Amino acid sequence: MPADPAFAAVPAHLNPVIQGDLWLSWIAREGLTALALPPEAGGQGGTLAELGRAARTLARHAPGAAWVLWAQRLCIEQLHAAHNRAVADYLLPDLIAGGRAGACLLPSTSAPVPLAARRLERGWRLQGRLGLAANLQWAGFVLVAPACFEGGRRARVLLSGDDDGLRRSPDRPEADWHGTRTAELQAQALFFRDDEILDIADEPDAGLSAERLARITAVDRVLRAALT
Repeated sequence: MPADPAFAAVPAHLNPVIQGDLWLSWIAREGLTALALPPEAGGQGGTLAELGRAARTLARHAPGAAWVLWAQRLCIEQLHAAHNRAVADYLLPDLIAGGRAGACLLPSTSAPVPLAARRLERGWRLQGRLGLAANLQWAGFVLVAPACFEGGRRARVLLSGDDDGLRRSPDRPEADWHGTRTAELQAQALFFRDDEILDIADEPDAGLSAERLARITAVDRVLRAALT
């Protein structure tokens, strides 16, 4: 974890696209994406309390960068917990290194509405409004989203910024969101494959354990507390 003087040197740029990529690279270089993540997952270990302290310090110097950290680190935790190990193990090194952005849906007072998934011969078709998401960086991003399959089965699926059918609005223009690359996302006839399903809620052998779900919630809570 970097010392306080390092936080004062968080890079700044007037162009929000460049700003977001600079923040992501800096956060990864300083080890924040790997903090409180087990070494066997590519992390550096440490506690959630240490992650919270680092996030609070970052928020004092660059609130927007703290939002980027929240999204990146939470996306990493979501993938670390995923039942689909092939996808998780492939993406985690790039996310930890900051080579790819991990986007997250912004907190809401209501539960996110799952995307409707319709079965096709060789995959699924997704439709629905996701809402606001942060860290949709130009370098490319992935996003964990809830989906509802035919028959009422609930799942988490992995979307990519270059998926055909994933539409985004212009970035939020307010100064507080500069560089966070926060925008509205919508799936319009988005095709995805079975191997992009991270886990299925009502299948015990393919879903999130209570322990892993609690860990995701704890990481989210610690990082969001720093933002307030």
